[in-house]
Amino acid sequence: MEKQVEHEGTVASICGDTMIVRMVASSACSGCTAKSYCTPSENKDRDIRVDGFSGDFVSGERVKIVMQQSLGFRALYIGYIIPFLVVLATLLVVYQVTGNELASGLSSLLILVPYYLIIKLLNRKITKTSGFTVQKINVA
Repeated sequence: MEKQVEHEGTVASICGDTMIVRMVASSACSGCTAKSYCTPSENKDRDIRVDGFSGDFVSGERVKIVMQQSLGFRALYIGYIIPFLVVLATLLVVYQVTGNELASGLSSLLILVPYYLIIKLLNRKITKTSGFTVQKINVA
């Protein structure tokens, strides 16, 4: 079974089939091996948007947010590793073609603009495939 990352939070709002869960990273994050990849490890309030949730939830309810660990690594690739490789490849190719350091440096930075615009345009598709699941916390 694939590893899961779990965090507790509070339902901040529900609008249609979208839920906003506010969470604060606990001190347990300091011992987590994936803390450098996980934005909740910064010990700040984070709002997580959960689309298409199932179940009966109310605002203010304590819940558990669950995400497959592989989805976190996927986000890491999309946000950091692929852009780095694109910048590096552009830098090397443009320098080989032109021999101009300034042109290769500027073009390697400017290539990020269309990359992140494409990511922005594909945001809905990426969000649907990287979904969080929300579970009720059993209070006895």
